Amino acid sequence: ILTVMPSSARLEYLFATRLVAVPTVTRTIALLADQTLDDLHHTVRDAHGWDDHHLYAFWLKGRYWADDGSEYTHPLHAEMPDVLAAYTGAAPKQSAAVPLARLRLQPGQRIAYVFDFGDEWRVDIRLDRMVAAGEGPHPRVIEASGHAPPQYAGCDDVDAA
Repeated sequence: ILTVMPSSARLEYLFATRLVAVPTVTRTIALLADQTLDDLHHTVRDAHGWDDHHLYAFWLKGRYWADDGSEYTHPLHAEMPDVLAAYTGAAPKQSAAVPLARLRLQPGQRIAYVFDFGDEWRVDIRLDRMVAAGEGPHPRVIEASGHAPPQYAGCDDVDAA
């Protein structure tokens, strides 16, 4: 039997996420192959109720803060010169505005994600599988379990002031 895979643009990536601080908070997120890590960031952020005034990064080899060249970060952050790179030998950061299809992700691959470098919300992400894309909008959360804690624990609603 010959199996025909859909074109990469109609391939859907299904990511399983787990909030490290509260492991019962999980999400399953679907993106198309031509969507980006930046799209994944916005979907994870929205799924947890976080605001978007912070930097973020993904490490495709699954190790937080790794300096192994696997870091993809906010597109503007990626453009900033790293003044310490000459001293640390740090690999350059890459922009998260890259289509998923170009990353050669594999099912089962673990990705480390940090949102807000100050509060450091860590999310373990795993590419569960790639399938023919279904109908409907993308990216999207297709399953959610658990309630994410407030982004700023102990703070009153600043909009109410």
